[in-house]
Amino acid sequence: RNPDAIISLLRLKQADNYTFQHSLAVGTLLIGFNRSQEDRSIVEQIGIGGFLHDIGKMKVPEKLLNKPGKLTEQEYGMMKQHVEYGCEFLEEKGGISPISISIVAEHHERYDGSGYPRGLKGDEISLYGQMAAIVDVYDAMTSNRVYHTGSEPTQVLQNLQEWSGIKFNRKLVHHFIRTIGIYPVGSLVKLESGYLAVVVDQHHDNLLHPKVRIIFHIDTSCFIAPKDFDLSKPGNHHRIVSFEVPSRWGINPRHHMRL
Repeated sequence: RNPDAIISLLRLKQADNYTFQHSLAVGTLLIGFNRSQEDRSIVEQIGIGGFLHDIGKMKVPEKLLNKPGKLTEQEYGMMKQHVEYGCEFLEEKGGISPISISIVAEHHERYDGSGYPRGLKGDEISLYGQMAAIVDVYDAMTSNRVYHTGSEPTQVLQNLQEWSGIKFNRKLVHHFIRTIGIYPVGSLVKLESGYLAVVVDQHHDNLLHPKVRIIFHIDTSCFIAPKDFDLSKPGNHHRIVSFEVPSRWGINPRHHMRL
């Protein structure tokens, strides 16, 4: 519905594939985060803002985007400029709503004023900027990079909880956790019945009982033919007892998300 936004996103893919994938994820998560919005045009603007939030990285050198080590102070200063680059690019291009641009402008601002580029604090940051900051950090921390192995979603949600009221709006963090689910899709969990399973879907009205795909028998240390179970259904005999670290079992949950 917005060809300029699509073209801009494709230009970003040419600049850096990880940033492109991250932008798709942030846009999609933001749409889910805002699914309670009754005005669908606002949801569209929020999604576009998420898809384009890092568009300014087109002007950041690729070797800087993918540097394996820690950035120097000067390099970090260059990296931070992507926010201003993105706003300038979209304002010059035109046709992008103020809501979308606020997401681009504010996704690195922090509730305690420690963010950039303007050091905004609390409600000086727009609602959508505050939401984008949470989503951006969640996806970045759970993603694999050349220089960074992604953390488990459950660990990142715990981090967000610890930072709520400091770096992020507490109510919005709680709302995001409810959106993602206590057991995020893609998590590896241990069942009381002696199996490992991957969470494949959520019930937003019953977060403790998601849909899972059983893939591994713990006692025999063997993979089994995948079987899906809805833990919310009456008579179900499986129950989640803990999260599991996939690397401990040599399992990549994403490989088991599709049949």
